[in-house]
Amino acid sequence: MCWGTQHGWKDAVKLAKQPDPTGRDQLRSDVDDAWRSAFVGKRNANQRTSSKISYPKKIAGIDSGLADLIDWLARDYAAGKHSVSQRTTRHPGQETTHTPPDGGSNLAPQGHRPSPEEAIVVRVEKLGSVLAEEVLKDIERAYQRPVPQTVKVALADHFWCDLLAQLAHVIDDGIKLFDKVPDRAAELIMKSRAKDGRIPVEKMVVRIAVKSVWGHIQNLTPFGWVAQVRRFVLVVRILAVLICKAPERHQAVVTYCLDPLGDQLTSETKKRLVKVLREWLPRTVSELA
Repeated sequence: MCWGTQHGWKDAVKLAKQPDPTGRDQLRSDVDDAWRSAFVGKRNANQRTSSKISYPKKIAGIDSGLADLIDWLARDYAAGKHSVSQRTTRHPGQETTHTPPDGGSNLAPQGHRPSPEEAIVVRVEKLGSVLAEEVLKDIERAYQRPVPQTVKVALADHFWCDLLAQLAHVIDDGIKLFDKVPDRAAELIMKSRAKDGRIPVEKMVVRIAVKSVWGHIQNLTPFGWVAQVRRFVLVVRILAVLICKAPERHQAVVTYCLDPLGDQLTSETKKRLVKVLREWLPRTVSELA
């Protein structure tokens, strides 16, 4: 059972967690070669390059961003300041449990519960696992029968990255009542899919998926959850970029997730991205102006 929930991010997480940088160095080399090839191709390097922004050029720019994110996740993971702990703190003769605002009705599985100092890549991995292991089950339970193949195909068509991107957008937009986040995000997802010509997803499925993800995000951020959710948006954005099978064709992912990740990108990558996707990167364009 996947339906698009495991695309991209698992390999990226694995690469970021490897202590040996060889794989990341090779990725960087391949990305740089692809960037040069996209603009020069097989022609002599002294020949004038085409100014047309083709999809290979956009892909090369996006891949530069992905390489940066993986390198940044690796540095954060290797910092050695993070440890995985249980949400239950024990003292002699006493046990204190941190309870989320929903009373624990959507309590994340034990393996998904975070320490407040976990590495970002660990949190990305946990949120990705929630999509694949928990949210899909919530959708299945809603149908009370095998999920139709048409729904599975639709969910694999940029649904999960759109869900994460719209959630990040709503949180970043400063919505005053956090309990309104799922409804607003679901509304934006429906509009976004219609605008981009994606395969339609039933409103019921959209609402269930968003509510489920939102509940798990709250449970992945139990320590002062409102402030933590706002900080957790970094994790949401990174997962959206990693899980998207074609960010160069998905404006919401680029504008709401990749563009705000400027602190995780190199100046060279920012220049590349602006060169090929300028209209989708208002923050980066402003920063480089």
